Amino acid sequence: MTTNENDRFTLLPRSVRPSHYKLELTPDLGKATFTGSVAIDVLVTEITNVVVLNAIELELGSATFTPRGGETSASTGITYNEDEETASISFGEPLPVGSGTLEISFTGILNDQLHGFYLSTFRDKNGVERRMAATQFEASDARRCFPCWDEPAIKATFQVDLIIPEGFSAISNTLESAPEPEGPGTQRVSFPTTPIMSTYLLAFIVGEMESIEARSANGTLNRVWATIGQVELGEFALETSVRLLDYYNNYFGVDYPLSKLDHIALPDFAAGAMENWGAVTYREVALLFDPASSSPGTRQRIVEIVAHEMAHMWFGDLVTMAWWNDLWLNESFASWMAAKAADTLFPDWAIWTQFIATDVAPGMGLDGLENSHPIESEVRNPNEVSQLFDAISYEKGASILRMLEQHIGPDAFRSGLNNYMREFAYSNAEGADLWRAMGDAARQDIPGMMDSWVKQVGYPVVTAETTRGDSGASVSLTQRRFLYSGPNDDETLWHVPVRITTQGSADEARALFTGRTETIDVPSASGDGWIKVNAGGTGFYRVGYQQDELDRLIAAVRTGELSAPDRLTLLEDTYALARARHIPARNYLELAQAYTDDEDYTIWAAMASQLGAIEALSRNEPYLERYQEFARGLTQTIAGKVGWEQPENEAHLRTLLRAVALSAAGGFGDEAVLSEAAARFARFLEDESSLRPDLRALVYNLAADQGNDETFETMKRLEREFDLQEEKVRMQMALTQFSQPELLQRALDMSVDQDQIRVQDAPRILMGVGGNLRGLSLTWEFMKSNWPELERRYAGGGFAIMRLVSITGGFATEEAAQDVRSFFEEHPTPAATRAIQQSLERIELNRLWLERNRNELAEWLT
Repeated sequence: MTTNENDRFTLLPRSVRPSHYKLELTPDLGKATFTGSVAIDVLVTEITNVVVLNAIELELGSATFTPRGGETSASTGITYNEDEETASISFGEPLPVGSGTLEISFTGILNDQLHGFYLSTFRDKNGVERRMAATQFEASDARRCFPCWDEPAIKATFQVDLIIPEGFSAISNTLESAPEPEGPGTQRVSFPTTPIMSTYLLAFIVGEMESIEARSANGTLNRVWATIGQVELGEFALETSVRLLDYYNNYFGVDYPLSKLDHIALPDFAAGAMENWGAVTYREVALLFDPASSSPGTRQRIVEIVAHEMAHMWFGDLVTMAWWNDLWLNESFASWMAAKAADTLFPDWAIWTQFIATDVAPGMGLDGLENSHPIESEVRNPNEVSQLFDAISYEKGASILRMLEQHIGPDAFRSGLNNYMREFAYSNAEGADLWRAMGDAARQDIPGMMDSWVKQVGYPVVTAETTRGDSGASVSLTQRRFLYSGPNDDETLWHVPVRITTQGSADEARALFTGRTETIDVPSASGDGWIKVNAGGTGFYRVGYQQDELDRLIAAVRTGELSAPDRLTLLEDTYALARARHIPARNYLELAQAYTDDEDYTIWAAMASQLGAIEALSRNEPYLERYQEFARGLTQTIAGKVGWEQPENEAHLRTLLRAVALSAAGGFGDEAVLSEAAARFARFLEDESSLRPDLRALVYNLAADQGNDETFETMKRLEREFDLQEEKVRMQMALTQFSQPELLQRALDMSVDQDQIRVQDAPRILMGVGGNLRGLSLTWEFMKSNWPELERRYAGGGFAIMRLVSITGGFATEEAAQDVRSFFEEHPTPAATRAIQQSLERIELNRLWLERNRNELAEWLT
């Protein structure tokens, strides 16, 4: 079956379907190869003499088929289709309809590209390199490890045996048996049969690893694994896992079905983490926490990432999308659920305020491009699957779920969710199934409402015009699609849940806004009090106000009357409207001045990012120094308030605020901050314990910004010597912050030397230098010169290739756009087609923004 006659990608025939795999793998770490065999119980539904399954980068040996109660037949030939990533196994006689067993032997390579079954390395405490093997199968890389039906809807059960070196550990989805001697120097580890599941959720890890464990309230075994010598750094993640599992079991009304849940920290890993059922894999920095060296920000990220992956045990693993066009069913729900769980476990973190900056804003940022895509997008080939792992499938999807929960209420939302879970457990579902369950629970037309958000690209900007009277006010709303390319005539309409709050009242006006225009009565409005549309920032839309109403809101920002979510959405919307040239850039900068006394962490994190983006756009403008002086003035007040010292028992968000404030002030050239950072780095070189973990990243970065050749070599040495991956990551970023082009070039050169920088970490170096005011052109020239190696490493799928391409979106001239366009025409990169289009669009938007604002900004900053 083919999705379109012009597409090369074909779904596997359904004439033969698997029900159970018995898989044996023997990795040879020294040779970076593996051998294996698989016995697959299948059901033949149509007479055929060819079995077509997925296999790529494998050499299949003998293959036989044995019908139940019949005689074994050997295959007569195997042909490969590399484009389709399939192997066709032919038999001399047609296979009879009914049950049977297909047995195949095979060999493969442990690759260095962090997908399929791949090789990883680490150094022990004595500096000796150790080898291990791990897997990453999402989206379609199980086929690189063993021949299989590698589509999410073709679920089966799996029983796995791993033949491994003595003294090594083996981890898979179910709880391992005690090792049995197998041969000289080897042992067999068996894993009981899994529940019915998709191939992309299988995992195998073989290496010298250690674990710590604890049990949840219902007895489920929770473990954290790390390479030898690091396992004690998993204590916080283990404690978090136990708490989260208890919370999720209660919330979903369906207990986690496996007997154990492993969290495995890997030295080499392409993504942040992967939700293999019962065997979740992570980068070390996403799981390991050292109380002496890890920052509070890392602690929060561990909670959020572990919560995201554990939510997948239900969303994605227990209930799986039928095909990749519904990837968002996995990722959106895991992102939303992670925020909900983190907010429950750590209520003082103000997670839902942070959510506006970490999820809503990135989702809107990408979805405001003409080259965005709907949440629910057709997938025609494997390259399109990898391109869906973006801020639409994750952040926008999570944001509209938050909006829906606020619209129908948390009880109805949870009821619909639990009904959906029970109906589709151990099977596959589509988005329509979820909306039907939600609609039944809420007794509303949820499918009609949500189709406007998941099947259509984009989102609206809602213009609010207020008419005030003696008995309240009325707000006339108009919706149009928001695009960064500016005002437009797009006719798309959304079903917008509107919440309006007013000064001095706890009452809200609510309505579902479905037409082009609508007027909503707001009886709680009084006198000249402010009126805020999108109360609490729970809606996925922007709001534009008439000037007198905006002035009232700005006054409420200055006095702190507006809640943090409402202050934040006002800031985000105004910035976006300025970037889209709906309003002059100076309007945003004037609004930013109202926030100088604000002490909310998330607001300052957002504003620092926005101010930095304008600085980057202005890198070649004559007013740059005056702009930096302006931004410095905005940040000096908050930097002075938080200072460098940490009071005892300081609140988590206050600690995060200090890092943001000092980093921003120093980044914009605050001499006092820069001087203090240099002094603290000098003391750190004498005594590492003198520098608190919460300050290390900003001190390293600001020291680099002022540093020289000697500083660079010192940081390079430290990066190599640090054992903790978090410290390595900090120092890698610092190496990208120097001001001298020759030192930035040195950092770039390191990125493609695997003896210095791991494959997983190289994109960080490139993006860091690319984001440096002096490094964008340097990075692009380096990428062009090294494209064959970058493509070999990262074009197989995943986030990295898209992130590398996105670096070019920082340019702002037609000449740069033409260079980027020409390069990718000569070097087609199917896994990043959409990212290339988005970067070209961003370059043009940057050019237009400067054309619109440069003269006015130059005058305003004088």
